[in-house]
Amino acid sequence: MRAIVRFVFILGAFFTATLLVFKAFDLLTVEDIKNWLTQAQTASHWVVGSVIIGLLLVDLFIAIPTLSLTILSGFFLGVELGVVYSTIGMIGTGSMGYLISKYKGEALLNRIAKNHLEVEEMKSLFNRFGPVALSFCRAAPMMPEITSCLAGVTNMSYPRFLFYYLLGTIPYAIIAVYSGSISTVDNPEPGLYTFIAMFGVLTLFWGIFILVKRKELPSFREFYK
Repeated sequence: MRAIVRFVFILGAFFTATLLVFKAFDLLTVEDIKNWLTQAQTASHWVVGSVIIGLLLVDLFIAIPTLSLTILSGFFLGVELGVVYSTIGMIGTGSMGYLISKYKGEALLNRIAKNHLEVEEMKSLFNRFGPVALSFCRAAPMMPEITSCLAGVTNMSYPRFLFYYLLGTIPYAIIAVYSGSISTVDNPEPGLYTFIAMFGVLTLFWGIFILVKRKELPSFREFYK
């Protein structure tokens, strides 16, 4: 239990640090992204889509407002192309996190785990609850990246990871892109309401899951053993 908490803490601290740095220097704001997409739109949808995919891939290392970007993809590209490009970008981000952690995360895992037993407990815990974590990873910022890295470092098979990751990502992309497609500069409410509702509904699912599975989840007492 302690190993997985340390691993999540380290990743969360890294992503939070990049977010704070970019916020402090006012870099990569939603307004910046909107301006880039506006300029790219004068070329073709390929250019707009490439910008969207590129920004989503960067999200693995630098905290990007993923939901805002996905909503904007619907605004600039429409539903079909918006879903395609944003989904490709999110799959790419998750896959990079998975692969980097699978092949390079072992060194970090060995540093934070005190012994082989902690490593095995971490892998067992994620194999039990990882599918749910991946399916609802869009409930909070940084969770998609953290759960993707956890899937890689605990050696979850890639097809299994991809199935549950897509299970949580595709509906998220469709709803966010659609809300962006029906929003306008003068009427941004659909996108704004979606932003609030998406996190609210997914957080509610998490709450229900924790309530139902509370007896199976490790307790804080186990963490301090």
